[in-house]
Amino acid sequence: MIFFGTKGRAIEMDKGNFHCPNCNSKRDYSKKYVQTWFTLYFIPIFPVGEKKNEHIECQECENIYHVEVANYQPSLDAEKIESEYEKALKNILCLMILADGKIKNEEVEIVSDIFNKLTNGKKFSKSQIDKTTNSLKKNKKTINDYLKEIRPYLNSNHRELIIKAMYYIAASDAHLDEKESKLLIDTASVLEMTPAHVKGVLSELDKSKIN
Repeated sequence: MIFFGTKGRAIEMDKGNFHCPNCNSKRDYSKKYVQTWFTLYFIPIFPVGEKKNEHIECQECENIYHVEVANYQPSLDAEKIESEYEKALKNILCLMILADGKIKNEEVEIVSDIFNKLTNGKKFSKSQIDKTTNSLKKNKKTINDYLKEIRPYLNSNHRELIIKAMYYIAASDAHLDEKESKLLIDTASVLEMTPAHVKGVLSELDKSKIN
């Protein structure tokens, strides 16, 4: 049997120096674009399609930003310059609480708490959660649809944190049902994480704390 398909890869196109919003300091950056490659037995063979999704990656914290961040000044509104990881995390957490069609107050509190812990103290308020969920209701995207779009922006650590966040939301009622387990497995597959990798991530979890 022949295994073939396509895979997005981030290709470096330039380097420079900028003020990283996450590090809050001057850092080196790598400017990249995403190129789709034809793969044979999971090995990239040749590029297909156009270059897309130009972005900037901080070489210190590895957060990913739109190219406009190169012009970022600390005096500007920080909410205008937000990492792709943070945007992804907000959307994924909100999609998780929308999964059963109902948004409970305790779920909103859990989402806010998880985001705070996974972003080193950054806030995701109830009003912001409401705004995000309302927006997600309109575009009808699934978690996996969204993940496929932002996957090239996520490093290994980001992917592990997303799996942890999804697990904590799913298990917030002290029960992980079959549907939730399948969603977790499917998401890991979209993130191109092996079963062994996911098992290792979940084995580290302590229900009282996110590391």
